[in-house]
Amino acid sequence: MLKLNDIDKGEVFSGRNDKLQIAGFYGEHAVFQHGKTTVLRGRAPAGQKVELSVGECRLAIFANRLGEFTFKIPPMKPAAGLRMTIVCGDEKVVFEDVSFGNVYIASGQSNMAMLMKNAEPDASSLDGEDLCMVRIFSLPVRTYYGTASAPEGSWIKGSPETLSAFSAIGGFFAAAMARKTKIPVGIIGATYGGVNIEAFISEYSLLNSSAYAEETARYEERVASLDLDCRSFPGDEGGKLDRALRKLFPEEPADGGIEAGFCREKWDDSDWESMLLPDSWTQAGHNHAGIFYFRRTVTLPEGTETHRFTLHLGAVDKYDRTFINGKEIGSTGDAYSMEYWNVPRVYDVPEHLLHEGENSIAIRVLSLCSICADGGITGPAGEMYLESEDGSIRVELAGRWKMKENFDAGTEGMTCMHNFGQGGSNSLHVFYDTMLRPIEGTALAGVLWYQGEANAICTANIYQELLELMISDWRRNFLDSKLHFYIIQLPDFQPMHLFAPFGTWPLLREAQTLAAKNTGSTLVNTIGSGDVCDIHPRKKKEVAERIADYEFARLNGNPVKTPAVKRIAAEGRGIVIQFDEALDRNSPVEGFVMAGKELFACEATVRFLTADTVELTSEALEEPFAVWYGWAENPGGFGLKSLAGINVPPFRAALDGSLPVGKNLID
Repeated sequence: MLKLNDIDKGEVFSGRNDKLQIAGFYGEHAVFQHGKTTVLRGRAPAGQKVELSVGECRLAIFANRLGEFTFKIPPMKPAAGLRMTIVCGDEKVVFEDVSFGNVYIASGQSNMAMLMKNAEPDASSLDGEDLCMVRIFSLPVRTYYGTASAPEGSWIKGSPETLSAFSAIGGFFAAAMARKTKIPVGIIGATYGGVNIEAFISEYSLLNSSAYAEETARYEERVASLDLDCRSFPGDEGGKLDRALRKLFPEEPADGGIEAGFCREKWDDSDWESMLLPDSWTQAGHNHAGIFYFRRTVTLPEGTETHRFTLHLGAVDKYDRTFINGKEIGSTGDAYSMEYWNVPRVYDVPEHLLHEGENSIAIRVLSLCSICADGGITGPAGEMYLESEDGSIRVELAGRWKMKENFDAGTEGMTCMHNFGQGGSNSLHVFYDTMLRPIEGTALAGVLWYQGEANAICTANIYQELLELMISDWRRNFLDSKLHFYIIQLPDFQPMHLFAPFGTWPLLREAQTLAAKNTGSTLVNTIGSGDVCDIHPRKKKEVAERIADYEFARLNGNPVKTPAVKRIAAEGRGIVIQFDEALDRNSPVEGFVMAGKELFACEATVRFLTADTVELTSEALEEPFAVWYGWAENPGGFGLKSLAGINVPPFRAALDGSLPVGKNLID
């Protein structure tokens, strides 16, 4: 299929090829990977000789008939402050402050994209001496269909001011590595918020994957027809999602629940499900968008009628209509808006609506698009309460509610974003084409990858395949079969549970763990640095410096090893788990649950048998069959470590080798 090529308005190599042109990626303040062959591309008059000198290296090559040339600079020793000169005929380009050091890509979605100025601590915590050897390069975000031939932008010297507007994890990592290694560090940012992994994988690899071959082929056939009605570049992704949802649901779904009486003061909800709030309904096993009703009865004291009240619900994802005693008191959002998913709901209660005795609260919640987490009443718990104006009456609302699913909207509201085409940041292979393809062949020391939130709801079950596909894709296209990846696991988020069998983040973490093992990558735990209320935790420095510790150890021939289950076996009424690493007996062991073959889980009692072996027992189980550890979005009791201080990642296991799925939530 014929594709548009090299058409973006910011194209670096443009116009006639009658002069010497070098992209900023290879220019002033650039950092090249020491010890590996380095690629440098440019343009010059066709057939003309081009010469390059840097340090003690001298090279010459001829531009091809299209006026393109590529130098392969042989492996160089670490060096800083070099001058690079490129000459073609009477033209000369000179770049100052060129270095050879360690070069990394920091890539992923919003948690990697978070700027250092928004982190805690921020750039002011950095030592200026750590930054003198740091250089940063931000790859521009483009979402057109087609590929770029050269990266736009330039390398920037590290300083508290420049790093404030750069990836917090990338910047803190680079500063720590410069301090540890005493050689230049270049960090390349390739990030965008809310993006799924499919956008970062090349078309070639997607077409050769079992999960996406057919969808990618269909997309390629129709992508040029997706925006026939656009008169300018279609960069309004929010508009694309709105139009897609309106196409899937031309009218707000008429579920009929309000008309049926689900929100009346007196309604028999005894046959409804029971669910702990705050939380997403995914925790109750509903891993899809839709319309759900929540009800709770609260008992108020004598004199209630003399007070004014305010109802605080915390955040509701994404559109709510809220009723007290059958009367609607407020709503926020609409069926097609995404911006209200994390907005706290605070509603004034009309006078005399509440009364002494039992009162009902009923909430209709609608979410048509599953992004990162899905619909529900997500709190936090401390923001869920009903209170009188003088504070004399206050009822906490976190806890057990009745819930009823009344419309299943599926997951197409999220997966349709793969096929938005031009202007869609989640479109298949779009960021590989426009961010990463222009720097293919660049020698690297490693990659920091922090992504997965956007894939958790809809594609956690295939994320392992996608992540392994991306790693092999990048290794091939960056010409390094051993290119090392740091896979940053999703942090703790949402209410804490000991065991959440229907959680999607545990599945995503499991996929990250298995992909790391299969590709020889390093897993980076972030549980403990998260935020129950914020999907974007601000403790980026501690995560970045942990990665730097791992990388420094790897560069010195001492790679860290993530502890994993070596053997699981039944012994009497217990289960014995042997790990492949000795464990720290002083680290927490409360995060385990176990179950029999019926898969109703219960908390396990854990004791060490040897340095690498633990025994799990429960008085409730005579024939244990399955175990889980750290299996929740925000797992309680997590923290078991090896003697080397590396966390045991969340896992599940069964005696028959299967991957068990539990049936009950445990707080």
